[in-house]
Order: sequence, then C-alpha cells, then structure tokens
Amino acid sequence: MPEDHPVQLNLSPQEAEALHAALEDLLESGPANPDLERPFRLLAWRTLAAKTGTGLTGRLADLAREADTLEQYEAARDEELGPILDGLESAENRDP
Repeated sequence: MPEDHPVQLNLSPQEAEALHAALEDLLESGPANPDLERPFRLLAWRTLAAKTGTGLTGRLADLAREADTLEQYEAARDEELGPILDGLESAENRDP
C-alpha cells in the first residue's frame, strides 16, 4: 500500500479503546515491534480527542483536539502536564 494514501477508520469509542488496549498488551508482552508504536500513539491521541470531561482528562482531551499532529499533541502535553505527571510518577509518591 502506498504510504501517501492514508487509511481512515471510524471506530466507536469502545472499539477504539479495545483496539488501544490490545495494542498495549501486544507492545508490552509480545516481541518488540517498532511498527506498532506510532499507530498505538496515534490511536491514543485521536481517542482522547474524542473524549469530554473535566480535570486532567478534560485538559488532555482539549490538548488533543487543539493539536494538528501527534507530535504537536505530545509536545503540548509534555509542556503543560510534564511536571504534574513527573510528580505523580516519582518514587516519593508511590505506595511502599
């Protein structure tokens, strides 16, 4: 398939989340497959853009909708939420 002809999918939110979870399981437990990493990230970005909400989920969804590309979304997410996410992931905030 030529790379200049993108494939577009219309999935329900439930289908998109199920596909994302299946890709996540495959990436985490299967043999390394770098060809799946970008589609996994794209699916996460577009699924999040379709969501609504408040708090952290709502802000991430806003950033996803505002971005024109995956890279723009990831940069905006990292810039705005990086310190928050780093704090949540720090060893000091983990259960013993």
